[in-house]
Amino acid sequence: MAVRSSTTGKLKDTMLALLPADGTPVLNRVMRLMLARRLERPVDEDDFFETRDALLSAGKVGRLRGQGGQIFLVKPDAAALSAAESSDKGWSERRLMPPLKAFLEGPFRKGLDLADTGAVVIQDTSAVGPSRGRWARPDFILVSAMRFKLLPGCEVDLHAFELKTEAGGGVLAIHEALAQTRFTHFGHLVWHLPDGSRSEPMLDDIVMHCDEHGIGLIRMRDPLKAASNGCEILVDPRRKPTLNAIVDGFLESRLTPEQKQILLNVTGGSA
Repeated sequence: MAVRSSTTGKLKDTMLALLPADGTPVLNRVMRLMLARRLERPVDEDDFFETRDALLSAGKVGRLRGQGGQIFLVKPDAAALSAAESSDKGWSERRLMPPLKAFLEGPFRKGLDLADTGAVVIQDTSAVGPSRGRWARPDFILVSAMRFKLLPGCEVDLHAFELKTEAGGGVLAIHEALAQTRFTHFGHLVWHLPDGSRSEPMLDDIVMHCDEHGIGLIRMRDPLKAASNGCEILVDPRRKPTLNAIVDGFLESRLTPEQKQILLNVTGGSA
Protein backbone atom coordinates (compact mmCIF):
# COMPACT_ATOMS: atom_id res chain seq x y z
CA MET A 1 0.00 0.00 0.00
CA ALA A 2 2.82 2.40 0.87
CA VAL A 3 4.52 1.65 -2.45
CA ARG A 4 1.30 2.34 -4.42
CA SER A 5 0.72 5.58 -2.47
CA SER A 6 4.24 6.70 -3.29
CA THR A 7 3.74 5.83 -6.96
CA THR A 8 0.49 7.77 -7.13
CA GLY A 9 2.08 10.75 -5.42
CA LYS A 10 4.93 10.81 -7.92
CA LEU A 11 2.48 10.55 -10.82
CA LYS A 12 0.51 13.51 -9.44
CA ASP A 13 3.59 15.70 -9.16
CA THR A 14 4.84 14.72 -12.61
CA MET A 15 1.46 15.22 -14.26
CA LEU A 16 1.12 18.70 -12.79
CA ALA A 17 4.65 19.55 -13.92
CA LEU A 18 3.97 18.38 -17.49
CA LEU A 19 0.66 20.18 -18.02
CA PRO A 20 1.07 23.53 -19.84
CA ALA A 21 1.05 26.44 -17.39
CA ASP A 22 -1.28 28.49 -19.62
CA GLY A 23 -4.10 25.95 -19.26
CA THR A 24 -3.85 24.43 -22.74
CA PRO A 25 -5.61 21.02 -22.66
CA VAL A 26 -3.72 17.78 -23.33
CA LEU A 27 -5.25 14.52 -24.56
CA ASN A 28 -5.30 11.74 -21.96
CA ARG A 29 -3.36 9.35 -24.19
CA VAL A 30 -0.75 12.04 -24.90
CA MET A 31 -0.34 12.83 -21.20
CA ARG A 32 0.08 9.13 -20.42
CA LEU A 33 2.82 8.94 -23.05
CA MET A 34 4.48 12.09 -21.68
CA LEU A 35 4.46 10.59 -18.19
CA ALA A 36 6.04 7.37 -19.45
CA ARG A 37 8.82 9.29 -21.17
CA ARG A 38 9.49 11.50 -18.16
CA LEU A 39 9.46 8.57 -15.70
CA GLU A 40 11.25 6.26 -18.16
CA ARG A 41 8.77 3.45 -17.58
CA PRO A 42 5.28 2.44 -18.78
CA VAL A 43 2.36 4.00 -16.90
CA ASP A 44 -0.46 1.62 -16.05
CA GLU A 45 -3.86 2.78 -17.34
CA ASP A 46 -5.55 2.32 -13.95
CA ASP A 47 -2.78 4.27 -12.22
CA PHE A 48 -3.12 7.07 -14.76
CA PHE A 49 -6.87 7.52 -14.33
CA GLU A 50 -6.66 7.13 -10.55
CA THR A 51 -4.10 9.94 -10.49
CA ARG A 52 -6.11 12.11 -12.89
CA ASP A 53 -9.32 11.64 -10.88
CA ALA A 54 -7.53 12.53 -7.65
CA LEU A 55 -6.28 15.77 -9.19
CA LEU A 56 -9.77 16.50 -10.52
CA SER A 57 -11.25 16.03 -7.06
CA ALA A 58 -8.61 18.33 -5.60
CA GLY A 59 -9.46 21.02 -8.15
CA LYS A 60 -5.93 21.10 -9.53
CA VAL A 61 -6.86 20.02 -13.07
CA GLY A 62 -9.95 20.31 -15.25
CA ARG A 63 -11.35 17.90 -17.81
CA LEU A 64 -12.86 18.17 -21.30
CA ARG A 65 -14.82 15.17 -22.55
CA GLY A 66 -14.92 13.76 -26.05
CA GLN A 67 -12.24 12.85 -28.61
CA GLY A 68 -10.36 10.71 -26.11
CA GLY A 69 -10.73 13.16 -23.25
CA GLN A 70 -8.43 16.03 -22.30
CA ILE A 71 -7.11 17.52 -19.08
CA PHE A 72 -5.72 20.94 -18.34
CA LEU A 73 -4.06 22.74 -15.45
CA VAL A 74 -6.34 24.90 -13.33
CA LYS A 75 -4.49 28.17 -13.06
CA PRO A 76 -4.42 29.95 -9.72
CA ASP A 77 -5.38 33.25 -11.37
CA ALA A 78 -9.01 32.08 -11.43
CA ALA A 79 -9.02 29.85 -8.39
CA ALA A 80 -6.99 31.85 -5.92
CA LEU A 81 -8.88 35.11 -6.35
CA SER A 82 -12.05 34.43 -4.41
CA ALA A 83 -15.56 35.35 -5.47
CA ALA A 84 -15.91 37.03 -2.10
CA GLU A 85 -13.38 39.63 -3.19
CA SER A 86 -15.60 40.59 -6.10
CA SER A 87 -18.69 40.51 -3.91
CA ASP A 88 -17.05 43.03 -1.60
CA LYS A 89 -17.18 45.46 -4.53
CA GLY A 90 -20.87 44.72 -4.95
CA TRP A 91 -20.70 42.77 -8.22
CA SER A 92 -21.24 39.08 -7.56
CA GLU A 93 -22.31 36.85 -10.45
CA ARG A 94 -25.85 36.94 -9.15
CA ARG A 95 -25.95 40.73 -9.30
CA LEU A 96 -24.35 40.75 -12.76
CA MET A 97 -27.12 38.57 -14.25
CA PRO A 98 -29.71 41.37 -14.80
CA PRO A 99 -27.15 43.63 -16.56
CA LEU A 100 -26.18 40.72 -18.82
CA LYS A 101 -29.82 40.10 -19.66
CA ALA A 102 -30.24 43.80 -20.47
CA PHE A 103 -27.24 43.64 -22.82
CA LEU A 104 -28.57 40.54 -24.58
CA GLU A 105 -32.05 42.02 -24.97
CA GLY A 106 -30.62 45.33 -26.23
CA PRO A 107 -27.29 45.80 -28.03
CA PHE A 108 -26.56 42.11 -28.65
CA ARG A 109 -29.98 41.34 -30.11
CA LYS A 110 -29.84 44.45 -32.25
CA GLY A 111 -26.44 43.38 -33.57
CA LEU A 112 -27.92 40.13 -34.91
CA ASP A 113 -29.76 42.22 -37.51
CA LEU A 114 -32.58 39.69 -37.96
CA ALA A 115 -35.38 40.16 -40.46
CA ASP A 116 -38.77 41.27 -39.14
CA THR A 117 -40.02 37.72 -39.54
CA GLY A 118 -37.26 36.39 -37.27
CA ALA A 119 -37.54 35.63 -33.56
CA VAL A 120 -35.23 35.73 -30.55
CA VAL A 121 -35.65 33.91 -27.25
CA ILE A 122 -33.46 34.68 -24.22
CA GLN A 123 -33.44 32.43 -21.17
CA ASP A 124 -31.62 32.35 -17.83
CA THR A 125 -30.37 28.73 -17.74
CA SER A 126 -28.06 28.99 -14.73
CA ALA A 127 -30.38 26.72 -12.75
CA VAL A 128 -32.65 25.29 -15.46
CA GLY A 129 -32.62 21.88 -17.08
CA PRO A 130 -30.73 18.69 -16.29
CA SER A 131 -27.05 18.89 -15.45
CA ARG A 132 -25.19 16.56 -17.81
CA GLY A 133 -21.90 16.69 -16.00
CA ARG A 134 -19.59 19.54 -15.23
CA TRP A 135 -20.08 22.84 -17.10
CA ALA A 136 -23.41 21.79 -18.61
CA ARG A 137 -25.33 24.93 -17.60
CA PRO A 138 -24.53 28.26 -19.23
CA ASP A 139 -25.75 31.34 -17.39
CA PHE A 140 -27.83 32.52 -20.35
CA ILE A 141 -28.79 31.19 -23.75
CA LEU A 142 -30.07 33.15 -26.74
CA VAL A 143 -31.83 31.44 -29.63
CA SER A 144 -32.42 33.19 -32.92
CA ALA A 145 -34.61 31.79 -35.68
CA MET A 146 -35.12 33.23 -39.15
CA ARG A 147 -36.91 31.94 -42.24
CA PHE A 148 -35.27 32.43 -45.62
CA LYS A 149 -37.02 34.71 -48.11
CA LEU A 150 -36.62 32.52 -51.19
CA LEU A 151 -35.21 29.17 -50.09
CA PRO A 152 -37.18 26.62 -48.05
CA GLY A 153 -36.41 26.11 -44.39
CA CYS A 154 -34.96 28.38 -41.73
CA GLU A 155 -31.78 29.10 -39.82
CA VAL A 156 -31.55 28.59 -36.05
CA ASP A 157 -28.57 29.69 -33.98
CA LEU A 158 -28.07 28.88 -30.31
CA HIS A 159 -25.69 31.04 -28.28
CA ALA A 160 -24.46 30.19 -24.76
CA PHE A 161 -23.11 32.85 -22.38
CA GLU A 162 -20.85 32.10 -19.41
CA LEU A 163 -20.68 35.02 -16.97
CA LYS A 164 -17.64 35.67 -14.77
CA THR A 165 -16.88 38.25 -12.12
CA GLU A 166 -13.81 40.45 -12.17
CA ALA A 167 -11.92 37.82 -10.16
CA GLY A 168 -13.29 34.89 -12.13
CA GLY A 169 -11.86 35.51 -15.59
CA GLY A 170 -9.09 33.18 -16.74
CA VAL A 171 -8.23 30.32 -19.06
CA LEU A 172 -10.45 27.99 -17.04
CA ALA A 173 -13.44 30.22 -17.81
CA ILE A 174 -12.70 29.90 -21.53
CA HIS A 175 -12.70 26.10 -21.29
CA GLU A 176 -16.00 26.31 -19.43
CA ALA A 177 -17.52 28.34 -22.26
CA LEU A 178 -15.98 25.96 -24.79
CA ALA A 179 -17.42 22.90 -23.05
CA GLN A 180 -20.92 24.36 -23.35
CA THR A 181 -20.66 24.31 -27.14
CA ARG A 182 -21.25 20.56 -26.88
CA PHE A 183 -24.92 21.59 -26.91
CA THR A 184 -24.87 24.96 -28.73
CA HIS A 185 -23.58 26.63 -31.89
CA PHE A 186 -21.77 29.58 -30.28
CA GLY A 187 -20.02 30.00 -26.94
CA HIS A 188 -19.35 33.36 -25.28
CA LEU A 189 -17.39 34.35 -22.19
CA VAL A 190 -18.79 37.48 -20.53
CA TRP A 191 -16.22 38.99 -18.16
CA HIS A 192 -16.90 41.85 -15.78
CA LEU A 193 -13.65 43.78 -16.20
CA PRO A 194 -13.85 47.46 -15.23
CA ASP A 195 -11.27 49.93 -16.48
CA GLY A 196 -8.23 49.91 -14.22
CA SER A 197 -8.97 46.44 -12.79
CA ARG A 198 -5.96 44.60 -11.41
CA SER A 199 -7.03 41.68 -13.64
CA GLU A 200 -6.67 43.83 -16.76
CA PRO A 201 -3.11 42.62 -17.53
CA MET A 202 -4.63 39.18 -18.22
CA LEU A 203 -6.85 40.55 -20.98
CA ASP A 204 -4.48 40.06 -23.93
CA ASP A 205 -3.99 36.37 -23.03
CA ILE A 206 -7.73 35.85 -22.64
CA VAL A 207 -8.38 37.48 -26.03
CA MET A 208 -5.76 35.22 -27.63
CA HIS A 209 -7.16 32.01 -26.10
CA CYS A 210 -10.76 32.92 -26.94
CA ASP A 211 -9.81 33.52 -30.56
CA GLU A 212 -7.82 30.27 -30.66
CA HIS A 213 -10.80 28.23 -29.44
CA GLY A 214 -13.48 30.13 -31.37
CA ILE A 215 -15.11 31.48 -28.21
CA GLY A 216 -16.61 34.95 -28.13
CA LEU A 217 -15.39 37.43 -25.52
CA ILE A 218 -17.59 40.19 -24.16
CA ARG A 219 -16.06 42.67 -21.75
CA MET A 220 -18.57 44.16 -19.31
CA ARG A 221 -16.93 47.43 -18.34
CA ASP A 222 -19.87 49.01 -16.52
CA PRO A 223 -22.83 46.83 -15.51
CA LEU A 224 -24.97 49.92 -14.88
CA LYS A 225 -24.68 50.80 -18.58
CA ALA A 226 -24.97 47.26 -19.95
CA ALA A 227 -28.16 48.11 -21.86
CA SER A 228 -26.36 50.86 -23.79
CA ASN A 229 -22.55 51.06 -24.02
CA GLY A 230 -21.37 49.25 -20.90
CA CYS A 231 -20.33 46.09 -22.76
CA GLU A 232 -17.84 45.59 -25.58
CA ILE A 233 -17.48 42.59 -27.88
CA LEU A 234 -13.75 41.90 -28.13
CA VAL A 235 -13.82 38.53 -29.94
CA ASP A 236 -16.52 37.15 -32.25
CA PRO A 237 -17.23 33.42 -31.81
CA ARG A 238 -16.99 30.81 -34.55
CA ARG A 239 -19.98 28.56 -35.21
CA LYS A 240 -19.62 24.98 -34.00
CA PRO A 241 -21.08 22.10 -36.06
CA THR A 242 -23.32 20.87 -33.25
CA LEU A 243 -25.91 18.36 -34.45
CA ASN A 244 -29.51 19.60 -34.71
CA ALA A 245 -30.72 16.68 -32.58
CA ILE A 246 -28.43 17.75 -29.71
CA VAL A 247 -29.49 21.39 -29.97
CA ASP A 248 -33.16 20.39 -30.11
CA GLY A 249 -32.86 18.23 -27.00
CA PHE A 250 -31.02 20.97 -25.13
CA LEU A 251 -33.72 23.53 -25.90
CA GLU A 252 -36.54 21.10 -25.15
CA SER A 253 -35.42 20.82 -21.52
CA ARG A 254 -34.70 24.52 -20.96
CA LEU A 255 -37.32 26.65 -22.69
CA THR A 256 -40.78 27.44 -21.41
CA PRO A 257 -43.85 26.38 -23.43
CA GLU A 258 -44.33 30.02 -24.49
CA GLN A 259 -40.73 30.29 -25.70
CA LYS A 260 -41.00 27.04 -27.62
CA GLN A 261 -44.11 28.32 -29.36
CA ILE A 262 -42.29 31.50 -30.42
CA LEU A 263 -39.67 29.36 -32.16
CA LEU A 264 -42.27 26.99 -33.64
CA ASN A 265 -44.06 29.95 -35.22
CA VAL A 266 -40.89 30.65 -37.21
CA THR A 267 -39.50 27.17 -37.84
CA GLY A 268 -42.83 25.48 -38.58
CA GLY A 269 -41.83 22.54 -36.39
CA SER A 270 -44.14 20.47 -34.22
CA ALA A 271 -44.10 20.38 -30.44
